[in-house]
Amino acid sequence: MFKHLSKPFFRAFQGAVLATGAPLGWLLIRYLQNIDIWTELVEYTGVYLYMLVGTTIAFACFGWYVGHNESLSDELAIRDHLTGLYNVRYFQNRLVEETNSSKRHQIPLSLIIYDIDHFKQVNDHYGHPAGDKVLIAISETAQKNLRSSEVVARVGGEEFAVLLPFCTEEHAIQTAERIREAVSKIKVTIDNQNQISRTISLGVASLQQGENCDSLYRRADTALYEAKNSGRNKAIVSSDSKTSN
Repeated sequence: MFKHLSKPFFRAFQGAVLATGAPLGWLLIRYLQNIDIWTELVEYTGVYLYMLVGTTIAFACFGWYVGHNESLSDELAIRDHLTGLYNVRYFQNRLVEETNSSKRHQIPLSLIIYDIDHFKQVNDHYGHPAGDKVLIAISETAQKNLRSSEVVARVGGEEFAVLLPFCTEEHAIQTAERIREAVSKIKVTIDNQNQISRTISLGVASLQQGENCDSLYRRADTALYEAKNSGRNKAIVSSDSKTSN
């Protein structure tokens, strides 16, 4: 019943429930002191209502605050600290989930893996802060060119992966080209004077009959290296039709 509630709401609800213990506890103490609690309730109705409402609001607010911080911690645990994209652990879990879902429901699933071309030169020539700016700019650009159902993650230093549920190979190729073209237009300003532009190479693969997530990732990764070895700044579709159980 409660599993679909957000953590802040659930913690606020818990706090409100716990808050009822304050007036009830006080009534129990008065009862143990041999005081007629019904008479006391009548005489001090306002006091008990104030106690009930006040503690309920206070506990609910505190519960909301705790739940909000728990949600924030959960979100930070699955995000890359630099780019704000999902991290590799989250991506690996989602890849397994989406692969199983695709096989179970017979729906398409595609994967794009891309790498920044000659990224080491940026770090070597301009320094790591400049490299970080490039990583952030490319991450933001990729995110803007994806649908809300598509997951992009940073899975390595300058390597990224995009998981595309309900996506055919044809659509995956179009998405890869859209990201590649958008990234090629980026100009990152360094030290208020130098501008850096970088391209990306991409590998594309779609889940085949009987294939598992490891095989899908391996084929996309192989296609990526084919793109890098054949001139870079291009998207290559996996040509390997072998499947793995």
